[in-house]
Amino acid sequence: MRKMIILFLFFTLSCAQIVVLSDPLTAQEHLNLGYIYERKGELKLAKEEYEKALRKDKNLWKARFNLGNIYAKEGDYAKAEEEYRKALELHHEDADVLNNLAWVVYKQGRREEALSIIQKAISLRDSKEYRETLREIEGR
Repeated sequence: MRKMIILFLFFTLSCAQIVVLSDPLTAQEHLNLGYIYERKGELKLAKEEYEKALRKDKNLWKARFNLGNIYAKEGDYAKAEEEYRKALELHHEDADVLNNLAWVVYKQGRREEALSIIQKAISLRDSKEYRETLREIEGR
């Protein structure tokens, strides 16, 4: 009988699963983790973390911006544009978001709109990166 109980306990414990019922990480922690995954080239994992961050805090504009970056890297310019526009709704007139938005709009063939967007980014903060985006859009 004792052997049977020990075998039952061993079998029961070896098949046990740990289930986490609540997510212990904050939205900011998911955002940070997503950024780490993105830097390592783990785009799928990064995207999952950014989405978790947004489930915890729908107003976390940086998660929208970073999701846009993932979609842009994947070549899904329409989804990237959608995320950048949502980021701008949450964080108006951010030059980095505008720069990236200009680039994906240009990649979708809307050159004049892209020029207008990049010029707005440059008016907010003139940088070498934004000037490079402008040159690409202008075809120079």
